[in-house]
Amino acid sequence: MVLEEARETLRSLGRGLPDRGGRIVLHTDGPVARLVIANPSARNAMTVAMMASLADAVLELSRWDGAVVHVVGEGSVFCAGGHLDDVRDALIDGDNGLGMAHAMTAVLDEFRGLPFVSVALVNGPALGGGAELATACDLRVCGAGGYLHFVHGALGVAPGWGGAQRLRDIVGRTAAVRVLTSAAKIGPDEGRAIGLFDAVAEEASAAALVLSAPILALPIAAVRAMKQQVAAKERSMEALVFASVWGGPDHRTALAKGRRAR
Repeated sequence: MVLEEARETLRSLGRGLPDRGGRIVLHTDGPVARLVIANPSARNAMTVAMMASLADAVLELSRWDGAVVHVVGEGSVFCAGGHLDDVRDALIDGDNGLGMAHAMTAVLDEFRGLPFVSVALVNGPALGGGAELATACDLRVCGAGGYLHFVHGALGVAPGWGGAQRLRDIVGRTAAVRVLTSAAKIGPDEGRAIGLFDAVAEEASAAALVLSAPILALPIAAVRAMKQQVAAKERSMEALVFASVWGGPDHRTALAKGRRAR
């Protein structure tokens, strides 16, 4: 319900705006889904219509039963955040800006909480809201030209899509404050050193496949259960999720293999 309300808020904010192109493309064939931010003529900046489409994609993923989602920008940029023309035309007003912030935070938090492992393929610059989008993924891989740039402070604003607290959860309070208040680009080396990037390689797509391989070697039910445990807000949920897979077909198969190996 939270996600549907967020989608409706974004649709309402987008009414009357010109079509500036761009789309969210979701492929869900097989155990690895691919979520593409596609607006290359605007550095993959997200229009309000694309934000609403992202909510649609997250709703679709909530019904998907796979193990891994790769999030990537089309071309040589990951995502440049919100589309500046839409910001000027529809979001600069305080109430509209707050509505957008609440809605996008809800969309990205819902995405982060779904029971699959998400990997951001930072194949180029991730700017502003694009850096916040990367923090909504469980893992981040950085290609040769990739970096995260929480540029908000230089623009006289602060993160609006929940990225500040997610960044704190990933790198810790001290590093998060430094990254945010310096408004500096965080490239492969520094990002790896502070735990922002989980892998660095010439090609982000190749690194993502390597990072995903051991996940895909496990039973999908187990992967989804463990992600659900990590994402749960209440500790009591951990035992309930454990019970949902304990004694299941994958568990029984593993036990039978162990008995034969003795």
